[in-house]
Amino acid sequence: MKLELKAKLLRTFPKAKTIQSGRLFTRQLSHLVDASLISLFQSIDKEIPIQDHIALIPIGGYGRMEISPYSDIDLLYLHDGNLSQDDLTQVISKINNYLYNNEREVGHTCRTIEESFLYLDNIQTYHSILDARFLVGSESLFKQYETDFLKQIPKERISEFNEWKLNYLKERIINSYNPLLLSEPNIKNDPLGLRDVQLMYWIEKTDPLHGKSNGGVFDYFLNGDSLPLVTAYDFMLLTRSALHILSGRKNDRLDLNSQPEVAEFLGFGSRRELGAIEKFMSKFYKYQKDVYFYLGMYLDKKSSNSKSATQWDFSNPDTLYEDTIRFFLDCQTTGTEPSRIVLNDLRFASNFIDDDFKNNGNVIESFLSLIKNKKQIGRLLTLMHECNILGKLIPEFGACSNFPLFSYHHEYTVDEHTLLILRELDILIEGNWDDPQIQSVFNSCEKVDILILAILIHDAGKVKEGDHCQYGAELALIVAERFHFSEEDTELLRFLVAEHIIMSELSSKRDIYDPNLIASFVKLFSDKNTLRLLYILTIIDTKSVGKGVLTNWKKEILFYLFQSTLHALEKSENRIDSTERVEQTLENYLIEKEGLEANIASSIVHFATEIKPSSYLNYNTPRRIFQHFVNIAEWHETKTAFRFVSEAEPAFVTISIFGKQNKQLLLFVSGTISSLGLNLVGMRLFRTHSGDLILQAQITDQFGSGEIAAEQIQKIESMIEECILGKVNIEDVAMTTNIWSSSPKIPEGMVEELVKFSNDISESYSVLEIRVPDSIGLVYRILKTILDFDLDVIFVRISTSADFAYDSFHIQTKSGNKIENSEILFSIKEKILEAAQMKQNQGVFEISF
Repeated sequence: MKLELKAKLLRTFPKAKTIQSGRLFTRQLSHLVDASLISLFQSIDKEIPIQDHIALIPIGGYGRMEISPYSDIDLLYLHDGNLSQDDLTQVISKINNYLYNNEREVGHTCRTIEESFLYLDNIQTYHSILDARFLVGSESLFKQYETDFLKQIPKERISEFNEWKLNYLKERIINSYNPLLLSEPNIKNDPLGLRDVQLMYWIEKTDPLHGKSNGGVFDYFLNGDSLPLVTAYDFMLLTRSALHILSGRKNDRLDLNSQPEVAEFLGFGSRRELGAIEKFMSKFYKYQKDVYFYLGMYLDKKSSNSKSATQWDFSNPDTLYEDTIRFFLDCQTTGTEPSRIVLNDLRFASNFIDDDFKNNGNVIESFLSLIKNKKQIGRLLTLMHECNILGKLIPEFGACSNFPLFSYHHEYTVDEHTLLILRELDILIEGNWDDPQIQSVFNSCEKVDILILAILIHDAGKVKEGDHCQYGAELALIVAERFHFSEEDTELLRFLVAEHIIMSELSSKRDIYDPNLIASFVKLFSDKNTLRLLYILTIIDTKSVGKGVLTNWKKEILFYLFQSTLHALEKSENRIDSTERVEQTLENYLIEKEGLEANIASSIVHFATEIKPSSYLNYNTPRRIFQHFVNIAEWHETKTAFRFVSEAEPAFVTISIFGKQNKQLLLFVSGTISSLGLNLVGMRLFRTHSGDLILQAQITDQFGSGEIAAEQIQKIESMIEECILGKVNIEDVAMTTNIWSSSPKIPEGMVEELVKFSNDISESYSVLEIRVPDSIGLVYRILKTILDFDLDVIFVRISTSADFAYDSFHIQTKSGNKIENSEILFSIKEKILEAAQMKQNQGVFEISF
């Protein structure tokens, strides 16, 4: 017999690329098998009269019409007992051999209706018969099978199996301690795979029992809530089909080697492009999360404990931000496990949380209270992440959501790995760690809240190429600034993120018994608590990479390194100051990570230490300092007016400008950004020893998002250049905008205007806080006022709520001191209030609501 089925299937395989629907594709493959088996059965019937005695019944995945390219073809040969054993054997042999010859694996069983009752103890067999459908042969025999067997399955057995499945799903998924998103997922059998969806389907199909499955799994889920589930299941089926086609065999493990090919096959880009694989896997993980949320709601609705679903309402836009954090604080205080229905409501509401959420003072204060409470932190932050809330509050962490790690050592995505570390921290906080030595060290730790934030950020740098520790440290500085941390807490957070792999690297690559290594290593630490926190972070980070990674041997050498360093730290009488420590860190980075010679590294360190103000060393990581050194050198070679560099961050875009001494540079930047309708959320100005300027500014769009088009970035650069060259008047630029803007109005008197000086925050600068109605060119006018008093501005922080500006400026005299003359302070205040009242909106197109 011709191998026609194999040829038909092979011709159909490429259609998976264009159909882009797993359900449609697997159904078409099922139709092809159906047609071949019907034709074969009919030809056999001409030789052996079987039409009235056998019904050929697809079961399992084939019964659901969901066979992937190399899935087994599962068949039930249902007979009435009136055929001879030889005839029955001959029929089965002909059909099975036909499938084998066409390179199809066959799973078959041969029974009468009465015999079918003997196989109900096996849940796999039970599931396969639930998908039974008639194909060819005696239709009356199949109807009798439905009436006398399928509808007669004991209700007790159905209830028993369904209860088992509900408990299995709850313990395996909802109550799971381990991460659910795996770097090499089994599409069918791993958590949140196809099988978990099918378990829900089989429960629904038998509650009460339905007779047909011709429509596939989603006959029983077609409602508004299930649309994400349908889409996710469809994509997983398509991915499984692609994996089968590319493997040339039955294969459900989406391993690291196959991911590039599958990504290319499904149209995400070339297999050689890492970005294509990242997009594919991120989408796969996103759909797994959709399965997770539907499953959670499903189990909640199946239980009798869903009464809490009506206790929270996230529909009020005026209180949404505060309600969101208050919900998690309430869960922490009461120790209650929230309803999955409520969590899904919150996940839906998260779509209406804007980018200004991360700057909301009440939200930040509540979040810091939550992590300082040190109770179920890992569990609560995991729930926040599942609801798309954590990434809104800390977009630096949110950027690595569903981000795959192409590493054979890491078993999980970046976000799952991070949250697992935090759940390990929960065990330490509860005092239940299985190693007394590690528990004892943790019990002496202070500032665990800073450790929690360091864990959240420690791997966020992996979304960019290069040294993820350095980039992560830069993100840590951004978070610390947004959360208004003290200099001490900022440095601790930066250090933990920047150095989070150093103990692991030293213990695995260096001789930790070498006194010189310990003597060098101890210089990194300002105090014993920092060492303890870093040690704990190293332990729980290592354990959370994958099962069995934190071996007893690894724990022992890490503890020896910790103990040796702690003893050296305790004995140290002449501890180096923080500046020396930062310099040492910078030099080590330049030599070890950038591969520079010692004399070149030393000259870069000298360059950095002479930059004013000295906060430059704390504000910039070694990676960024090295970039600045290179950019300034290249700018000097090109002899252009200035050098402009931009870099996208999760929450904003950073622009760095290198130029000659120019008092108006701050005005040029603020005026240009204002004219383009963008927001300036932070700005710092530094001066090198030779008088060159380094200006760093963070900008967002008018909605607080960091998604700024490349054309706008180019426009900023060209307009600043025109200002520097004197081709345009900055006053005209700053007071005009040519964008469409909305103009929401706040009732007069609702927000009290404020101009306030604080001199107790720093020894070297005064903090000027301003709360006034926002208007075009406001930042420009305030900066111009300050500069008219011949003062230096070392930092600018801009934020807006509705149409009120909440800005702060760090200012000092030319000699580097804070302003303490009360008359000057009063004069500045008066002039700023005058500047704030000037509202020139020339050339703006306003839409009032």
